[in-house]
Amino acid sequence: MEKLEFGVSDDDRKNLLHFVETLQKLLGDLIGADQYFLPKFRDDYKRAWRELDPHFYALKDAIQRADTNALLTHGLLGSPLHLKLKVINHFTEEFMLYGIELVGGHKILEKLLGAVNRLLATVVDTVGTGSPIHTFNELLISIIQDDS
Repeated sequence: MEKLEFGVSDDDRKNLLHFVETLQKLLGDLIGADQYFLPKFRDDYKRAWRELDPHFYALKDAIQRADTNALLTHGLLGSPLHLKLKVINHFTEEFMLYGIELVGGHKILEKLLGAVNRLLATVVDTVGTGSPIHTFNELLISIIQDDS
């Protein structure tokens, strides 16, 4: 999996857009790898994944149109956003370094997707779209393959 980084701009709105794009890339890579989630659900989560593309476009569009005060009120600008992205990047880096091959590596993936999900939930709540992405990510957390 190639190196991923969430939020690489000085512009917070661009960071939110980049967050969505990077999340889409991360989830696509995870789903395509066939090793991170319980095989019992593989066909189902792959089929569901293919239907999420329009929701990513709608979410990015909603972020671009979102009221700046609403973003600020929900902690999606400035230092609160930077902290959230920094935490997500920390777990992304750990996951890229160790994967789930390391005993306990599934916990790193769980922390990564959990941190992503908390920010995603706030974004979805603020801009009013993207719920299918949020619930899909929640579901993936619950079916992470245990490596112990």
